Amino acid sequence: MPHTIRKVMNKFLNFILLAVLFACNQQPVTGTFGEKFDKTGAKAFTSALSEFQSGVDTTYVIEGKIDNVCSHSGCWISFKNGESDFYVNTNEKFTMPKESKGKHAIAKGKFVKDDAGEISFEPTGVIIE
Repeated sequence: MPHTIRKVMNKFLNFILLAVLFACNQQPVTGTFGEKFDKTGAKAFTSALSEFQSGVDTTYVIEGKIDNVCSHSGCWISFKNGESDFYVNTNEKFTMPKESKGKHAIAKGKFVKDDAGEISFEPTGVIIE
C-alpha cells in the first residue's frame, strides 16, 4: 500500500510542476511589450504614414487594430491598410502575443523603407489593449 501511495503522490507532484511551468511560460495577451512608453498623442498609423511619406522622418506613436500576428514567434503584427497589410516588425528584439489578433495596438518607433521601397514600422515598444 505505501508504494502505491508514493506512486500516486509522485504523479500528482509531477502534474503540479508541469502546470506551474506551463503557466509561467504563458505570455499575457495585453500589456506593454518591449520598451515602456507614453501613448499620449498616438496617431492612426495611416496618418503617421502619410506624414512620413511627405518627408517627416521622426519617432512616431501609431495605433491601429491588429489584423494579423506572426504565428511563429510573435515578432510582427500587421494593420490592414486598404487591400494590403502594413507591418510593425520588431525584428525579434521582443515578441508579442500570438493571440492578439483583433486587439487595439499602440506602437512607438520609426518608419523604415527597404531597398524595394516597401515601408514598415520598427517599434521600440508596443502596447496591446
